Amino acid sequence: MAHDVNQSEEDVAAQVRTVLVSRISAERYELWIAPETQWHWSSGTLTVSFESDFACQLARRMVGKDVAAALQFVAGPQAALHLVVTPVVVTPAEHVGADGQADSLGSADVTELATVKTEKMQRMTLALNRPTNPRDNSSPRDNSAPRANEAESDPPQILTLPTVSSAHSAAKLLPSTTAAAGPREGWERFVAGDCNQLAWTTANMVVAQPGRMTPVLFHGPCGVGKTHLMAAIAQQLRTHCRLRRVAHMTCEQFTNDFTEAIKGGGLPMFRRKYRDVDALLVDDVHFLIGKKATIGELKNTLDNLLRIGKQVIFSADRPLNDLHLLGQEIVGRLRGGLVSPLMPVDEKTRATLLHRELADSGIELGSDIVQQIASRTVGDGRVIHGIVKRLVAMAMLTGKQLSWEQCWNSVYDLVQATQPVVRLGDIERVVCEVFGLEPTSLQSTSKARTVAQPRMLAMFLARKYTPAAYKEIGDYFGKRRHSTVISAEKTVEEWLRANASLGDARGLSARDALRHVESNLQVG
Repeated sequence: MAHDVNQSEEDVAAQVRTVLVSRISAERYELWIAPETQWHWSSGTLTVSFESDFACQLARRMVGKDVAAALQFVAGPQAALHLVVTPVVVTPAEHVGADGQADSLGSADVTELATVKTEKMQRMTLALNRPTNPRDNSSPRDNSAPRANEAESDPPQILTLPTVSSAHSAAKLLPSTTAAAGPREGWERFVAGDCNQLAWTTANMVVAQPGRMTPVLFHGPCGVGKTHLMAAIAQQLRTHCRLRRVAHMTCEQFTNDFTEAIKGGGLPMFRRKYRDVDALLVDDVHFLIGKKATIGELKNTLDNLLRIGKQVIFSADRPLNDLHLLGQEIVGRLRGGLVSPLMPVDEKTRATLLHRELADSGIELGSDIVQQIASRTVGDGRVIHGIVKRLVAMAMLTGKQLSWEQCWNSVYDLVQATQPVVRLGDIERVVCEVFGLEPTSLQSTSKARTVAQPRMLAMFLARKYTPAAYKEIGDYFGKRRHSTVISAEKTVEEWLRANASLGDARGLSARDALRHVESNLQVG
């Protein structure tokens, strides 16, 4: 800190900041409280000094109550909190221009610059002080009065502390360290497997050298770990790479902030928040489809960050080609980055995740039971967490180690409810999409390898994911005999054992082609 304080004063101020970070997260702390902010504790009063009126008003509105609660938790209900402004004195020596070169300024130039900055701060402060909900106005304002008078009539920047009746109530203000750290979204908690191998490698490359692989797009269906991986990367960028300003939010939050900024005249503050960062991670970018103004702002933000070599990461629930409604500007920039898919969680990864979650919950199950449950569960990580909770409840009920019958009876309805309904037409459509075939190709009489191999793969999937009999499958795929379906099933199994390459599968092996089809069907 720039000010001189004794050890006890320094401890109180540091403790308040620590509690505040635990309450609102390090990301929000860095976004709403500038690094130049001074914290001073003396005679039962915590004084937080900001370099500008704008920064002070912003912090008071966004995190003022959290600062007050943190102070009360550390110092008790008798402590007072003052938010004040200690402006930085601007000397007329020199001014750094936009090109990074120092330009000499005379006293008249400095006066004009200070006047413009003051007027801008007043306008943004007025917008910031407007209530978000019009019904929150306790008294009507005189619209005929000039805005300058409104700014002059602002109340003193002193925040009233909330009342806390007991230490037990105060403890509720501070979340546990485990909850604040996000235990299920930590780097070490991510389970890597064949289904997410490329995405995990991409994450390691980003953490090893931020800004080299940018922009990055993670895409995959729900429940495959996109948000978990994004949160884990943000955690590593803050702790391992020591990046100070790492912004991680959903596209809905980005849209809401942008909308509020437009309505309240706070676009400069919004752009500073999202462009003055070391890394920007945005979940669910598909949410922006149809929102032209927000898409334009995101494109400009993306351009700004890429120009200065900052790390940008997006996630979506669909492949890049299906995001064309975001516009060619954004899609083109993402195409020039690194696109990493996450497939539905495969059986081996599901078993690993289930083993770990059960061990963390103190439940012991045989490996064969875990394997059977994993083999019957869809590729959604959230379902695994639900199954573990159900098994924990059953173990508490019985008070002894669970048998296979008890486990299956307790999770059967949960597993069955999440199983997707797959029809022969769904398999035909997805296989034709993956192999680039006409929709009716698999039902034709063609015996060309470019059609016969995908048809055999479709028959294999039909036997695996539908209740259809051999004869029904053969009739659907071109009136073929049931022996043809049996032969196709054995052929595909041999392909998978040998990891053979298919003749015209766009360079994919049989195993990769099968994984892509299962991902689109959301099975596996």
